[in-house]
Amino acid sequence: MTRICKVLIVENDDGVRNTLANVVADEGYLLTTLRTGREMSIALDDDDYDIVIIDVSQPGPEDGFALARFARERGCGVILVTGDHRHRDRLQESGEHYLLKPFKIREFTTLADTVLTEIATQCIRRKRGDGSSFPARTA
Repeated sequence: MTRICKVLIVENDDGVRNTLANVVADEGYLLTTLRTGREMSIALDDDDYDIVIIDVSQPGPEDGFALARFARERGCGVILVTGDHRHRDRLQESGEHYLLKPFKIREFTTLADTVLTEIATQCIRRKRGDGSSFPARTA
């Protein structure tokens, strides 16, 4: 049985979150959208996500970099996104996968495939309740 990749989007801007959600859904991924890092923490404790897309600029005490560390500790692949190009140097130095807004859909899908491939070996160690294999996308 193949499993469709589960993506969690953490973006406080409604318009950007909806646009990202449309791209992710059109690519055949299962998705959940949230506004804040606090909501993300709860979601990652309650469910098993493959990729977390996080806006670098977050309301609250933790920025996207801190949230990325939290998500990776739970075995998720991470893609950081930002429209604030002042973060470019920090993103490049962080070693995180990232996209600068605006980005092309093909950029996202290529990066998502890269992230899925990188975390595939971790998934063997991650127990999934449905016994599914990883990674998988709809055709």
